[in-house]
Formats: sequence, structure tokens, C-alpha cells
Amino acid sequence: MRNRSQLVRRVVAVVGGLGLAAGAVGVAGALQANASTTGQNTVAAQPVVAKKITIATNGTYVPLWAKVTLSGKTTGIKANSVVQVQRLEGTKWVNFPATTKVTSKATYAVKVASGRAGVNKFRVVSSSTISPVVSITFAK
Repeated sequence: MRNRSQLVRRVVAVVGGLGLAAGAVGVAGALQANASTTGQNTVAAQPVVAKKITIATNGTYVPLWAKVTLSGKTTGIKANSVVQVQRLEGTKWVNFPATTKVTSKATYAVKVASGRAGVNKFRVVSSSTISPVVSITFAK
């Protein structure tokens, strides 16, 4: 009888081991299948381009109401996006009545004129991206 109980324990151990081995193969196969389908559906990450706007002016000291061009280049801003000119009034930036659009070459140009004598500080804004500030003095 003793041999028989040893045999039963060994058979149970072997069957249990085979069950564990089969389970491990099933898990490994599922992981491998998941990895292969995930790899097929993965889209390559696009590089993130920092948005940027430069600004330049063709005049820094001009007569009142003279037209001055603000121009620059953009990075990461789509063509046809609106570029809004802003002027510093006191401590707040206020939209100035001058807008344009970004060209297909990622540039812009817009003319401004002011009857406000003295230093006028301008910047441009597009797609929540803000340019540096330029100062233009309009003289009497």
C-alpha cells in the first residue's frame, strides 16, 4: 500500500507540474501575442516643435501716423493662423487694430501707425505664442 500512495503522490505532482507549465506557456504566449499586436498599432511619436515668433521693425523713430512694418518668422504655428498686434497701454497689453496671417513660408508682416506721441511698445500674438517686444517712438 505504501508504494501505491507514493505513486499517487508522484502522479499528482507530475500532473500539477504539467498544469503549471502549461499555464506559464499560456501566459507567455498571451504576452507575446499582446506585444506583437501592440507593436503593429503603435504610431511613431512626432517630435514636439516649440512654438516661437520673432519680431522686427523697419523703423524705431518715426513721425506721428507714419506706417511702420512689423515682421518676423514663426516656428510651430500653422500657415493661415492669425497674428494679432498688441500695444502696451499702462500695464496691460491691448489688441491693436492690426492683424495678418502666417504665410506658407512661416512668416508674417503687418503695418502699424500711431497718433500717440512717444514710445509705443508692440508685440504680436498667435496661437497663444507671444513675440518679444519692440519699441517704436512716434514723434511730433
